[in-house]
Amino acid sequence: MYIQFRNHFAKMPILSLVEIELAFPKLDKRRLNEWGKKGYIENVKRGFYRFTDLPKQEGLRLFSANKIYSPSYISLESALSFHKIIPEAVFSVTSVSTLNTTNLKTSLGSFNYNHVKENLFFGYVLNEINGLTVSMASLEKAILDYLYLHSEIKSVSDVQGLRWNIEGLRKMNIQKMDDYLLLFNNKSLSQRYSLLKKYMYD
Repeated sequence: MYIQFRNHFAKMPILSLVEIELAFPKLDKRRLNEWGKKGYIENVKRGFYRFTDLPKQEGLRLFSANKIYSPSYISLESALSFHKIIPEAVFSVTSVSTLNTTNLKTSLGSFNYNHVKENLFFGYVLNEINGLTVSMASLEKAILDYLYLHSEIKSVSDVQGLRWNIEGLRKMNIQKMDDYLLLFNNKSLSQRYSLLKKYMYD
């Protein structure tokens, strides 16, 4: 039975219980516990599983973050790290979602989700990472998401304290930033973006 199960889901790095029930409606759920004890599968989070013979590479973590709390896309520190804006390694996967703000502890690490209104859920693209398709904020949207959600940024020195890569920041598309700012329609965000530009060019 396990061989049939494994072959059916061979191309799926993360399985939901819903997907399992649709494909194998007569499967006794105790089988999942048995396969887990044998080390064949791993419970990533309640209702989500992965095959243990697949490597835990970064693409899997990011793909899983998209899937287990949907709709969401990778943004904030994780996206800024991907775009080479921040120097430090990011241990938690950070995302933006229209669902409630939450932190999920999984077998693949900690996943943090920050709530935004539905009209601000835009500016992400599909990136292939280690063969997996991941919804990731564009450079411009990752920057604005971060500034939008960090109201403590009130001065250029606060921006300097972030230690963001200036050369990386200068690769942003200014027209796209301006277009996105119009969609945010948020005076405080515009002020923080002005502080960022002073940090970049003064």
